[in-house]
Amino acid sequence: MTISVIVPNYNHSKYLKQRIDSILNQTCQDFELIILDDCSSDNSRAIIDEYVAGFSKITSYYNTFNSGSAFKQWDLGVQKAKGKFIWIAESDDSAEPDFLEKASAILTNNENVGLVYCNSKIIDEKRNTEYLVSDLKRNFHETKWLNDYLNIGINEISDYLYLHNTINNVSGVLFRKNKYIDAGFADHSMKYCGDWYLYIRILLISDIAYLSNPLNILRFHAGSSMHDYFRKSTYLSEVLRIHLFIDSQIKLTPKKRFAMMRLNLAIILRKLIHGQIPEFKEIKKTYKEYKIQKP
Repeated sequence: MTISVIVPNYNHSKYLKQRIDSILNQTCQDFELIILDDCSSDNSRAIIDEYVAGFSKITSYYNTFNSGSAFKQWDLGVQKAKGKFIWIAESDDSAEPDFLEKASAILTNNENVGLVYCNSKIIDEKRNTEYLVSDLKRNFHETKWLNDYLNIGINEISDYLYLHNTINNVSGVLFRKNKYIDAGFADHSMKYCGDWYLYIRILLISDIAYLSNPLNILRFHAGSSMHDYFRKSTYLSEVLRIHLFIDSQIKLTPKKRFAMMRLNLAIILRKLIHGQIPEFKEIKKTYKEYKIQKP
């Protein structure tokens, strides 16, 4: 078995059948499917049990209490996985039928690639408002995400990931399991930026590949966690923590370090726009931690 597909679910019964069907209908069938339910209060368990009864390649695990962390669920799935590649397929997203086929071919043919990710279509709850993540990324680079690429992991961090999480979402990523483990698994203390932090640690020890074809379908809805990002002090502190970690691992230019500080101040400004008054210590810490002047 080459691939382990992990579906961490919490109260997504509304989207769960579509998600599972999009996995079972993959053109590449060399996978096991592990469904993890984090003590859902909706009818998710009934849906999962139905699929487990009908498909031998599916196993399920039910938490008796909510873990409080998506990243704990990710790691639980990886620990149970038998495959050498890992797909963390979030329960409210979907995929094109050839995602696994194309992504696994990249990992098979490029031994030093620790993760491959693809372009994504973004839809709302009713599958309306469809557009591509690559269109949004033109603010970072006009053409980078319009074409497939391979890149050295550290170069990807120092050019792009040092400032923003430019990897769309985990549903569009296929990991090499041993690199996920060697990077130290996910960080359970993080609420918003644990994916970004994990990608960075994997790419410090491996390379990256990208598929410009939109093989992932990312759903935004009322329950999406990113609606809270700029309202929470937790998000600001996690971004700051990641920036400082990157700065400790890679020698960045003064210009890039200044860009980090400017981004954190922009997050504070967004909090003000949302009616959240940032504490003075947040602003002071942002200046103090970067210890930089405008280049």
